[in-house]
Amino acid sequence: MYKKIIYSLLSIILAACTVKPAQVPTASAPQMDAEEQSVYAVVLQKLYTASNYVIMGTTATGLLGTQDMSSTLDHVLLNMHNYATETADSFRARNDAAYPLRLDMEIGASYVLLTQNDKTQLFNQNQDGWQLFYEKYPDAPGITALSRVGFNHALDQALVYAGTQSQWLAGAGYYLLLKKVNGVWIVDQQVMTWIS
Repeated sequence: MYKKIIYSLLSIILAACTVKPAQVPTASAPQMDAEEQSVYAVVLQKLYTASNYVIMGTTATGLLGTQDMSSTLDHVLLNMHNYATETADSFRARNDAAYPLRLDMEIGASYVLLTQNDKTQLFNQNQDGWQLFYEKYPDAPGITALSRVGFNHALDQALVYAGTQSQWLAGAGYYLLLKKVNGVWIVDQQVMTWIS
């Protein structure tokens, strides 16, 4: 009798272990890319009045292309309200490293992607690097860095970092929380994380 009870319990436990947990629906990669590009377009339009951008070719979450965001993001979230935890978690996960941005993004303006090597060449000459930069890119607001975008599961809330350096001591960086209203992304909140 005792063996039958143990056998029955083991059978139940094994059956329970083979049940797969419910999967949270996630967006497909093309849908996520399209939403991310839409967020970039809104953020750039909100922060700058430019028709051409110079964007760092790899993502960043802070000043000078840094990826160490833990304390900064904690500060940002303390100063934001009504953000979904899943949005912040998605932002952290999608920005665990620097990722290359795509050359074919549709962000509502023309842009070039600047590699770190390109930037080094501009600013390591015996001339003023910013003067050289603006001779080459006269309509750009400076050098802009973007993070990957964190989304909630419904893809109607987004968190992104955007920062632009425009001179040696001129620039600012922001974390922006966006929401989708009637199918259109709008900036809901923004927190400045640095200024020079």
